[in-house]
Amino acid sequence: MFEECPASLRMIRTIRRDGVFDDLSYNCKIIRYIPEEENIYLLTGKVDLPTFSLDAVYECTISLPEDPLVCSGTIRERYWSKAGRVMVFRVENGFYKNNLN
Repeated sequence: MFEECPASLRMIRTIRRDGVFDDLSYNCKIIRYIPEEENIYLLTGKVDLPTFSLDAVYECTISLPEDPLVCSGTIRERYWSKAGRVMVFRVENGFYKNNLN
């Protein structure tokens, strides 16, 4: 459904009290979406995996041809594969349209 779509990740809050907040937005590419598990598999490109905290809540904006979709959630896993640097993003607050008007 969202495969091959560009997406961007932006930290919206940290879970740990002493966690470091990162206000940058990172461009990714969706390689797989499993609706039953609510997992989105993202390629991070050249960004190192430790840049993304496992102790933070992120906002994921999926760029679709019609309107961008936005959801929030956490990163469950980070790993290297043949495809590159992969993150598993768990959707916790479902998709909603991002009104830009």
